[in-house]
Amino acid sequence: MGEPLDRDGVKIVLTEAGERADLRGAHVIEASPSLGAAGLIAINYLVETLKPVKIAEVKSLHFPHVSIVDEGLASHPSINLYLHRDGDLKLVFISRNFPIESEEGGYLIASKLHRFLVERGAVNYYLLSSSRITGERAVFVASSNPDDVRRFLDSGARILSNLDNIPADKLSSYLLMLYMRDTGHACILVSEVVTYFPDPISARMLITVLAKGLGFKVDLERLDEEIEKHRRILEEVQRGYERMLQRQRESVLGLEAHRRGTLCHPPPSWACMVLAGLWSSHTRTSRWVLHARLYIHSH
Repeated sequence: MGEPLDRDGVKIVLTEAGERADLRGAHVIEASPSLGAAGLIAINYLVETLKPVKIAEVKSLHFPHVSIVDEGLASHPSINLYLHRDGDLKLVFISRNFPIESEEGGYLIASKLHRFLVERGAVNYYLLSSSRITGERAVFVASSNPDDVRRFLDSGARILSNLDNIPADKLSSYLLMLYMRDTGHACILVSEVVTYFPDPISARMLITVLAKGLGFKVDLERLDEEIEKHRRILEEVQRGYERMLQRQRESVLGLEAHRRGTLCHPPPSWACMVLAGLWSSHTRTSRWVLHARLYIHSH
């Protein structure tokens, strides 16, 4: 790992900027693996667009022992912390490129992050995620802090009434729990998605509600371009899928009489393989959506 870790196998290494960073009153924003990876797309886009300063990197023995290939370059799992300042507003982004499903690893890393941030005054935690909830595009909010609920309802969110299955991996779940227990300022924003594949529309909705609620501005032009590309890809996928179904129907009609009319629709895994292949053929996908695709595949 390059330098000794703490006894729990986790170490937070500060950058030069991190050594002198003032995090008092900062809002901590993190994303969890989820359907459509809207939270991941959102946080990657915010980091790339707002260009915050890197203040720390997490090192841990609990990271999975894998290599992540991004545009032909291999890298290791990483968790980085960035600080963005806009007047009196401070945003700390926790950015990572892999999910954590280990109970022990998730808890130990979350505990170290939580202690590091809270001791420095960053007591407000916001989790960005996505799921299928009502079938209608919207952003839903749940929080241990009533002020956060009102703030995001005024920003266009709806109440997340069912908390039985929060879309979060172990790291995010433990961060949510620790902040709720110790500071009382833990909030989750969940964007409705319509696909298992990267959904930049839902990511845009998350960013819009988050930015309005916390009071910062972000240029969404490049994300809008990605959304238009996303729309064209889905239309092409739909046309290709319909052509394959039509060919299958025509093939069935030519079979024996006792088999006539027994068209079998392709299983979900087959359909996903076709969709993934068509999606991957578009090589000029933006980096933040590419990261989301890698995230989904690794999960």
